[in-house]
Amino acid sequence: MYQIVLEGKQVKKNQVTGMHLMAGFLLLVMGFVTWMVPNSIKQQEFNFLNAAGIGYSLLGLAIIIICIFFNKKIIQSPANFALRILEVVALISILAYSLVQKWYLPAGYSGAALLGIILAYYWEKNGKKSRLATFNDKGVFIQGLGRKSELAWQDITRILLRHHILTVDCKDNKLFQLHLERNSNKVNGEEFETYCKIHIEAKKHLHKADW
Repeated sequence: MYQIVLEGKQVKKNQVTGMHLMAGFLLLVMGFVTWMVPNSIKQQEFNFLNAAGIGYSLLGLAIIIICIFFNKKIIQSPANFALRILEVVALISILAYSLVQKWYLPAGYSGAALLGIILAYYWEKNGKKSRLATFNDKGVFIQGLGRKSELAWQDITRILLRHHILTVDCKDNKLFQLHLERNSNKVNGEEFETYCKIHIEAKKHLHKADW
């Protein structure tokens, strides 16, 4: 049996920036719209809502400026967490106030954005965790491949381990190339490939074509 440690799924930098931009634009628009609502409609709370609208607009504008001009210094650094917390706090306050006032449209927008930001941060943190690929007599199990996490030997054409990249070529025309976690694997590539080839050859008669 072989167990190989793989790098976690790499979250693209533009995806992280995109979520910040979404939060920034939403805060900017919601703040501006709140400020623009006539005072007669805001009734007795118009002073508070005017100040809140301007404040959220400025916060949204600041987030957009950070994403555009200070991306590497903040978005791609530990400061990214602080910015996420700021966005979450701002959206939670909008959501809570909107629900109290029974303003369901802004509550829906802020709730959806809040959920998206929380899921995005969870994905960012957990996507960096290492994954494990296990090769034994029963087949191949690779964490994080979804429906294809478990692969039978008879469904695999070949497996290669070259230049810190694990390649799994399947008979259904699917090809997986996964980067190994550096300094975590001490696997002899030739011996590993021979081990896989023996199992593939021994089980190839069990393969059932989809058509």
